[in-house]
Amino acid sequence: MQSALLFPVPPAGWLAVIVLAARISFILYTLLIAYLSLRPMDSISLGSWDKLYHFLAYGLFAVLGYYLSKERQYYLHICLAIIVYSALIEVAQSFVPGRMMSFGDLVANTAGVAIGGFLVTRLARFRFS
Repeated sequence: MQSALLFPVPPAGWLAVIVLAARISFILYTLLIAYLSLRPMDSISLGSWDKLYHFLAYGLFAVLGYYLSKERQYYLHICLAIIVYSALIEVAQSFVPGRMMSFGDLVANTAGVAIGGFLVTRLARFRFS
C-alpha cells in the first residue's frame, strides 16, 4: 500500500537530510515573507490579484511547516504560529512607508494556511496515522 502513497517514506539514511532541508526551507521562507512584506513599497502594485498572492504564499508556508512536525497537534501549533506571524507582519506594515495594515490580507493569509494545511494533511495522511 505504501507505493500508492503520494509521498512515500524515504530510506532511513535520507530521513535526516530531508528533515534538515525542511527546516532550512521553512526558515528561509519565513525570512523571504518578512522581506517581501516589510520592504517599503514605491510603485509595485499587485492589483486585484493581491489576496490570491497572499492566499498562495501562506498556503505554501503551511505546506512547508508540515514537514517540521511529527504529530498532528504539533502541526496545528505550527499553523497557528504562522497565522500569528502573519498578524504581526500586518501590524508591522503600518510602520513601513508605502505599506498599510490590511485585515483583508490577514483573512487571505489565514485562509491560505487553513486550506494548505488541510490539503497537505490529506495528501500525506500516513504521517499522522
